[in-house]
Amino acid sequence: MTFTARIVKKDVSPTIKAIVDVTADGSLAIHGLKLIEGKNGLFLSMPADKWKDTSTGETKHIDIVHPTNADTRAELFKAVKDAYEQSQTQSSAAPTDDAQPFDIG
Repeated sequence: MTFTARIVKKDVSPTIKAIVDVTADGSLAIHGLKLIEGKNGLFLSMPADKWKDTSTGETKHIDIVHPTNADTRAELFKAVKDAYEQSQTQSSAAPTDDAQPFDIG
């Protein structure tokens, strides 16, 4: 599977290094991944939803989309990390917050 990553926004917070959109095989778009700096280095947070379980009162989280095997997860992480590193080396003359509206219709 081939992933193409685009940095939508950088340095959102001290720990969120980038918000990223990814295209898989040129045919599936995934929006809202987060590249996060954790205590053990960078990791990728997939788009997720949260809700409150009315029976327990707990807040629950579930990934909306995620890789189903380690190889795909590694390829996805590499594409995102490479895009982030490339964006770090580019001059600050080009803004990175250039996301275009997403038309689902």
